[in-house]
Amino acid sequence: MCRRIPGERFCAIADGMGGHNAGEIASAMAVRVFSGEMRMCRWIDGAAMRRSVERANAAVHARSRCVEQYSGMGTTFTALALNNGSAYVAHVGDSRAYLIRRGSILRITVDHTLVEEMVRKGLITPQEAKHHPKRNYITRALGTADQVTVDLMQIALEPGDVFFLCTDGLSNHLEDRDILELTQSDCGWEEKLKQAVQAALDDGGSDNITAMYVVTGEEDR
Repeated sequence: MCRRIPGERFCAIADGMGGHNAGEIASAMAVRVFSGEMRMCRWIDGAAMRRSVERANAAVHARSRCVEQYSGMGTTFTALALNNGSAYVAHVGDSRAYLIRRGSILRITVDHTLVEEMVRKGLITPQEAKHHPKRNYITRALGTADQVTVDLMQIALEPGDVFFLCTDGLSNHLEDRDILELTQSDCGWEEKLKQAVQAALDDGGSDNITAMYVVTGEEDR
């Protein structure tokens, strides 16, 4: 759900939900409004990210209230921005952002799902969560209410940092170590991305998959 424009230093993925194509409307609108807000920012930081996501939420929610067939629509939303040696991540829902650094992978975001809360409370194990009947129950999404709580993270960049963003259509089928292994392969970034998507499909993935790599360089510092 993101197109690259030369000179822009942000990106976002979104995975919509709702019938009658409402999910597609919600995700596309969220990315469009967020991108428009970010392009008007004089300085990119956590406050700018939060404000842009909140305005995207307001736009999606307003559309869902005005158009009956879009009632209740929403979308996950995970965005990344780079500025002045820092990475900023804004997150709502169960799409994910990972940081690959010095041969290790770290999941930056926390899934806003019922099973994630159950795992954190010790009620089920991470392995049980993968097959739980309510594993797709999202506890927080963009557009389902007039206000939304946005998770924000700021990370100091290091040389060679790589970020990987994906929807649950991929993360439900690949372990973190699988993503790391694919990232460390010798092929180019486009091919690595194709291999990650294909691996999820080969594992039985049938949901929509959106994923991207963000490779940092000296110009990001």
